[in-house]
Amino acid sequence: MVSSKRRGVEVWHLFLLLLLLAVGEAGSGQVRYSVPEEAKHGTFVGRITQDLGLELAELVPRLFRVASKGRRDLLEVNLQNGILFVNSRIDREELCGRSAECSIHLEVIVDRPLQVFHVEVEVKDINDNPPAFPVAVKTIRFPESRLLDSRFPLEGAFDADIGVNALLTYKLSSSEFFFLDVQTNDELSQSLSLVLRKSLDREETAEINLLLVATDGGKPELTGTVQLLIKVLDVNDNEPTFDQSVYKIQLLENVANGTLVIKLNSSDADEGSNSEIMYSFSSDVSPNIKTKFNIDPSSGEIRTKGQLDYEDVKFYEIQVIAYDNGNPSMSGHCKISVKLVDINDNSPEVSITSLSLPIREDAPLGTVIALITVADRDYGANGQVTCTLSPHVPFRLVSTFRNYYSLVLDSTLDREKVSVYKLAVTAQDGGSPSLSTTASVSVEVADVNDNAPAFAQPEYTVFVKENNPPGCHIFTVSARDADAQENALVSYSLVERRVGERALSSYVSVHAESGKVYALQPLDHEELELLQFQAPKASSRALSGAAGAETALVDVNVYLIVAICAVSSLLVLTLLLYTALRCSAPPSEGACGPGKPRLVCSSAVGSWSYSQERQQRVCSGEGPPKTDLMAFSPSLPACPVVMDMGEHQDLKDDGLSKMYSILGDLGNRHLLLFFISLSIWMTASGQVRYSVLEEAKHGTFVGRIAQDLGLELEELVPRLFRVASKDLGDLLEVIVDRPLQVFHVEVEVKDINDNPPVFQGTQKNLFIAESRPLDSRFPLEGASDADIGENALLTYRLSSSEYFSLDVPTTDQQVKPLSLVLRKPLDREESPELHLVLTATDRGKPELTGTVQLLIHVLDVNDNAPVFDRTLYAVKLAENVPNGTLVIKLNASDLDEGLNADIIYSFSSDASPDVKFKFYIDPVSGEITVTEHIDFEERKTYKIRVEATDKGYPPLAGHCTVLVEVLDVNDNPPVLTVTSLSLPISENAQPGTVITLINVSDRDSGANGQVTCSLTPHVPFKLVSTFKNYYSLVLDSALDRESVANYEVVLQPAAGGARSPFRVGLYTGEISTTRALDEADAPRQRLLVLERRQRVCSGEGPPKTDLMAFSPSLPPLPPGLDREVEEERKEVGSNHSGLSHDVAVYSKGEKGKLSPSPDSNNPQNRIDSILTGKLGKIY
Repeated sequence: MVSSKRRGVEVWHLFLLLLLLAVGEAGSGQVRYSVPEEAKHGTFVGRITQDLGLELAELVPRLFRVASKGRRDLLEVNLQNGILFVNSRIDREELCGRSAECSIHLEVIVDRPLQVFHVEVEVKDINDNPPAFPVAVKTIRFPESRLLDSRFPLEGAFDADIGVNALLTYKLSSSEFFFLDVQTNDELSQSLSLVLRKSLDREETAEINLLLVATDGGKPELTGTVQLLIKVLDVNDNEPTFDQSVYKIQLLENVANGTLVIKLNSSDADEGSNSEIMYSFSSDVSPNIKTKFNIDPSSGEIRTKGQLDYEDVKFYEIQVIAYDNGNPSMSGHCKISVKLVDINDNSPEVSITSLSLPIREDAPLGTVIALITVADRDYGANGQVTCTLSPHVPFRLVSTFRNYYSLVLDSTLDREKVSVYKLAVTAQDGGSPSLSTTASVSVEVADVNDNAPAFAQPEYTVFVKENNPPGCHIFTVSARDADAQENALVSYSLVERRVGERALSSYVSVHAESGKVYALQPLDHEELELLQFQAPKASSRALSGAAGAETALVDVNVYLIVAICAVSSLLVLTLLLYTALRCSAPPSEGACGPGKPRLVCSSAVGSWSYSQERQQRVCSGEGPPKTDLMAFSPSLPACPVVMDMGEHQDLKDDGLSKMYSILGDLGNRHLLLFFISLSIWMTASGQVRYSVLEEAKHGTFVGRIAQDLGLELEELVPRLFRVASKDLGDLLEVIVDRPLQVFHVEVEVKDINDNPPVFQGTQKNLFIAESRPLDSRFPLEGASDADIGENALLTYRLSSSEYFSLDVPTTDQQVKPLSLVLRKPLDREESPELHLVLTATDRGKPELTGTVQLLIHVLDVNDNAPVFDRTLYAVKLAENVPNGTLVIKLNASDLDEGLNADIIYSFSSDASPDVKFKFYIDPVSGEITVTEHIDFEERKTYKIRVEATDKGYPPLAGHCTVLVEVLDVNDNPPVLTVTSLSLPISENAQPGTVITLINVSDRDSGANGQVTCSLTPHVPFKLVSTFKNYYSLVLDSALDRESVANYEVVLQPAAGGARSPFRVGLYTGEISTTRALDEADAPRQRLLVLERRQRVCSGEGPPKTDLMAFSPSLPPLPPGLDREVEEERKEVGSNHSGLSHDVAVYSKGEKGKLSPSPDSNNPQNRIDSILTGKLGKIY
């Protein structure tokens, strides 16, 4: 019960509230309706007459009319039923733009009495506009070097609707590379950005197509799309790559200059200038290669340009670099191994030394006459030389050592038959075609006294007169000797015999040299008729005087020769026999007792061949083990180092173990025969081998060469012992004369680790782009070691680095160069330089090392986009600022260097034409300045998108937004519109009678746009505010025409507390200033006179100008209208003396022609008069 009463009370109170609200709205004369936009023609809006309290019957008599600002045909009233309906298409977006509130203001006016009602029709938004992007396809250029999380701003879609219908959500099509980041600034402002989530690679994906979809919040949802075509810009991130890392080429020596060696081909996965490749030799290449070869930088062809001689250099290693034209440039490397092929271009060389000439004609067979050496600079078959001798000569060639020959006597000589032999020694190589060289040798045969003197006849008969004087010459004998020189000198003597009782020599004598026979006494025919004796003996002086001694010398020489040979062989055989017997004896205590066999090494100094260094245990039964037997070196000191066979297994190689097994299998007898045969072969070969360590000091013992060659010390000087070496090689020629003998001695120079590894320089500069991908390789030139063998085997070590590791090729990968390998991405902005140390260590004892400093310069790549201090700059700018006014100075920075850090500023490509027209940005300084008039009433904000682009390739850009808020300045005077004048007014009109309706407006905003109106004081009228910015001029007190027939009423509008610079006479139409005008008023002030021509009801006087008010931005008069305006001015001005001389008033009809005023009874036909002007001159 109580609750029902309470409910009744609440309903009653609600009814009273609604009633009061209705009364209030009726009193205020305001009715509100709403209609959705795009409603069809005839759509019901509201029962306007009923809601305004008007009867249908009085609508026509009271001149019911509806007026609206702007378009007047959108809504219409059916006077028969009083319904307000849609007359034509209403587009909210066209009517109100993006204003949150949109309404059509209607003025409903009725006369008799004059009443005005204000009706607002709210136009409600429907979701009739889909989101729209500025373009259908958006092309985005994105360098492949952009870092992860790099952002690219996108222009969002625009939806002409408002509210929920304009709330947009965005969706990006699926992509492995990008995702969409949407940041909401306020309810309707969103920032879109593409964010890179996976590194780009143009070589894999050159273009990416994405679809960005914008969906609004309306029902049903509407969508808009834009195609995002992402073109991945090439960055120089790929180095040129060769088909092979090592090219092996075989090239004949002596090829002609310009011969093509190889045509290199490398490829670069980049494009444009980044893939244009140039070729060059490495900076580390030797000068010799640059003089022998030439490389074409464009084609990559390597050709010869110098003489290639296999005998000078057999092998060339050419390091080649292929670098592109990118910035920074990247390079690839390869190696060309050029192996020269020997051709038979060198004739054999013959040199003849140690000639033992002349040769005695009685020289024994096998006598060495000359030593001949042959050589050929070619190799292989081309360098294998054979020697031949001219035929039919008593000589032959005997090969004594490689490329060494002896010219020896092959058959007996007879000087008396051939005294000189002209020999031709021909050396011919094995090339095809073969080359040969011939050397001439003249062998002179030395005479031996092997021929007795011979007389011309066996007996001579000489007749001598008796009684001859003593000493007279009775005859001359003559004998000749076939020998030469001294051996041909003949001496004469008598063969003594007795003649009777006296000696023959008492009768005659013969001169020893001339052969003249003299009679020593007178001859008596009666006593001695016939003196018959043997002819005088003729003998060779050399033969008779020196034969015995020479024979003795020969005998001695032979004996000596035989004796020497006999002693040397006996010594060797004795030692070998002793050794064999001792080693075959049963073990005894002491050094030869049981136990593990011990190896005793002989000193390397003095050993004469590798085979002779093999060590055999020699047991004497006394003391410690002895030094091994050294053939031809019986007295070398022992080496103090004793090694155990089990501890040094490496000594078993090189055939040593095989020799032990062979010797063990042989019996004592066979062992003895083996050593005897070995010694005989070594003696016959005449070759001895020694070894010596390099860097040995002066006087270091090498070997007992005379003893090892079987020469006695006392004969070295008489036999002209001499040693010669060929080109400072390890082969010595030991030559002795009388007789001529040659021995070949090889001295092996053993390497010691006396040379450390050496790099080409102490510091190596490497220039590496920071964009190089992981696992990139950078070849390094290794060190060189002048030693050999283990001493030259190098290992490499790199100092600790988080960015690089060292790749060292193994033995079977020697074609692969020593390389730095990138293990961590480089960043020049973090580490512009890296310092590393590369160390090379050999395997000698002790180890030696060499180092090189690696200074790595990290080259800048354009991988950093310019960055602004902020992404959004908010700037406030007063309107009407002069051109050139600075809006803001932007500043962007780039972490790169050089051109990559030079920044250019520009407006975004999608900036509106209005922004580009009103503002200018300096590309260098980033200053944004004003270039055109900024008017708050035209546009209140400017959203300027700015790009900062660097000069790198490809260029990178940073973005920011400058939001310019235009501040309102009170530069627009209020505008008054007067309608529905009830003039003239009867003098008996009651106070409160509405005389006219006044609407004021101001284009400024805020306080500058708040307008108040005031009247001339001391007049019987007042202004009553009926609606916002709407006033009614009503009668405030009684009128008396006889007292005052005309009232000059001046309306004074004021905006924002500042009074207007003009005042308007409502009746007289007089325009006057209220204050001194300044320059700020000059370019903007224009006058708008809204004129309604009507005749005064009394029929007196001409038509009056109802109202003159301001309009700040009317266009100037159209061409051709000046004359019509002037005529109208004369007509009107003659009847209105109150108008200023500079004021012209004209009326324009529907077609733009001047026409008379319409009938005042037709409220729909009104003619507006436009008065435009500037200070000083009003048109």
